[in-house]
Amino acid sequence: MTIHNPNDSSNTRHTLRTIALAVCVLGSLMISACDASEPTTIPPTPTTTLAATTQAPPRSTTSTTTDGRTLAVPAHQPPTIDGVLTADEWAGSVTVTMTDDSVLHWMHDENTLYMALESGAVGAVNLLISTADETLILHSSAALGSALYVFVSGVWELSHGFDWCCRSATNDSDRLLLLDEQGWQANIGFAGDEGIVEYEVTLPWDGAFVAVSYLTDTKTSAFWPADLSSEARDHLIGPPPPERNFNLDEWYTLVSIED
Repeated sequence: MTIHNPNDSSNTRHTLRTIALAVCVLGSLMISACDASEPTTIPPTPTTTLAATTQAPPRSTTSTTTDGRTLAVPAHQPPTIDGVLTADEWAGSVTVTMTDDSVLHWMHDENTLYMALESGAVGAVNLLISTADETLILHSSAALGSALYVFVSGVWELSHGFDWCCRSATNDSDRLLLLDEQGWQANIGFAGDEGIVEYEVTLPWDGAFVAVSYLTDTKTSAFWPADLSSEARDHLIGPPPPERNFNLDEWYTLVSIED
């Protein structure tokens, strides 16, 4: 045991620095524990940025409106992704209703897909975009992040989990970097108007399968398509497990249409 001289200022400063470091480490562990149990709280600091790898089927030329499990997405001028939904921005969109009567607006501008959730409460949104062998979960809550599943030998296996970023409600630089590196962005739930989340997706989407889930801070959940089975809904929410079973036959296929 080393006995420090109370008159030795150097030893005193060393002890204070040690105590401060221990407090910081304990605080970080407490934040990480909260993040693991609450999907709408601020997630841990990201360490790396993983590029998305999803490749969609060839661009479709179908020009119908909504046919069976196909959703026709009309062309329109791009909106501003700020969490403020104005009539002029989304006037040309096609709208669908979730299980809790929240509304989803869909439109595109050439190769870019836009989706807006119009609800009445802040929460966690998952926009899922899937091909026959890859499914991306694009998540917006207190931060943005994506998870990727790959279809291997009849099983959807987790390729990478969420890598969180973009916590600022006022600084757009991280979101623009995410759009450049991973092909998507959205406003977080605390930016813009309450219950409004807008997405911009430059990943290949025309001909892809889509589904949306929404979990509010009061733990009320909503889904689209609204007629998803209970089993299909269970795989759209919660932290990503090592394996999932995505029922793509119950999702919608996006098809672009022009003016």
